Amino acid sequence: MLESKIQKKVIEWLLSIGCKVINLKSATRKGNADLVICYTGLYVEFEMKQPGKHATKLQKIKGDETTDAQGYWFEIHSLEEAQEAIRSLHGIKHD
Repeated sequence: MLESKIQKKVIEWLLSIGCKVINLKSATRKGNADLVICYTGLYVEFEMKQPGKHATKLQKIKGDETTDAQGYWFEIHSLEEAQEAIRSLHGIKHD
């Protein structure tokens, strides 16, 4: 499945559960994640990829910067992976 189709499904689902979603695909510098998400006050980034493809070295470095800043970064290949990533954040305490 094309990355754009996966991303569309993921965005629709995120919005349906009350997330704020910003699509950065065409708006920012090289290497930044495709989606920035606010989920229950948590800062989350999704790097969207087709199945079988993986984040570039630069994208992984940017992801490390996010996690170093106490945010959450995920490489996502499907709606199911996105749902699993969000479920993994349940119970995380934040201010």
